[in-house]
Amino acid sequence: MQIVRPIDFDRHPLVEQKYIVPTPSIDEFYEKVKRLVRLRIPGAIVHAYPRYGKTYSIRYVIRVLREDFPGIVILSFGCHKKKTHSEDAFFANLLRAAGHISPESGSIDRKRSRLTDRIKERVDKTCYNLVIAFADEAQRLDIIEYEWLRDVHDELERAGIRMITFLVGQPQLLNQKTAFRESRQTQIISRFMIDEMRFRGVQSAEDLATCLAGYDTACFPQDTNWTYTRFFFPLAYEDGLRLVDQAMALWDAFERAHIGARFEEILEIPMQYLSRSVEIAFLEHVERDSPEFRFSPAIWDEAVKASNYVSAHEELRLQLAEDVDYG
Repeated sequence: MQIVRPIDFDRHPLVEQKYIVPTPSIDEFYEKVKRLVRLRIPGAIVHAYPRYGKTYSIRYVIRVLREDFPGIVILSFGCHKKKTHSEDAFFANLLRAAGHISPESGSIDRKRSRLTDRIKERVDKTCYNLVIAFADEAQRLDIIEYEWLRDVHDELERAGIRMITFLVGQPQLLNQKTAFRESRQTQIISRFMIDEMRFRGVQSAEDLATCLAGYDTACFPQDTNWTYTRFFFPLAYEDGLRLVDQAMALWDAFERAHIGARFEEILEIPMQYLSRSVEIAFLEHVERDSPEFRFSPAIWDEAVKASNYVSAHEELRLQLAEDVDYG
């Protein structure tokens, strides 16, 4: 049977790794954002270890926010590693996030004023008197950068604009909050760290089923009925193959890898290794598509192994041990 897919194979988001699978943790993140927006709470920490999908979750939450709050002003910026703190670079980064056409030009004072002017200009065009900011890898921010951000917060407040900031990063953010509390830097905590949320991984086969169902329902191109699962296995899909039915089998494969590596922690799968395992299983076996094709435990074992879940988790355990030693 000749299968004609709607686009070239190499242009599919799964091949390019340019897609986001909704997860229970992302849903929880979005509910947290909506609650803080509704209550006008100025800031929160969202923390997780690397590879848990925090950066992708920001993109997903922003997309849904724009659907639920049309026109709302959102800034999203990454926090960079640096040897020295540059006020000039800091405000250029925020100007870029605000969509300014010349983020690098002008003095520091001019950058400051252009940033608040740009945000005010954008907010004035909406029916909301607020701006939402997402700072990714926020554990890299130092106290002086929080003070610069606080200046922006205060300037907007004087103009009647509420700024709500989500610090998204690694668990070091909690240590920073404790340090600020001990040094009585309450002005930082009260603006940016009032609420907290741990961004968790996939903790059960039920969580995993929620993630896998996305491959069976999300379509690309969007105006077609070509779901991700159908695109890669059209014959098997026609005969009833659905990825959601593989939730327990894939969970068992991760559990076998987890136990085989002698990890003592309760299994919690970072989103990167879950999605990578699915991508490997799809790409490695796409040529086997037939009405009879089904994923086997061996396929999932190989996919989990190739995702590098075990080696990455071992590295994380070493990092955690070092954090305890130096804490």
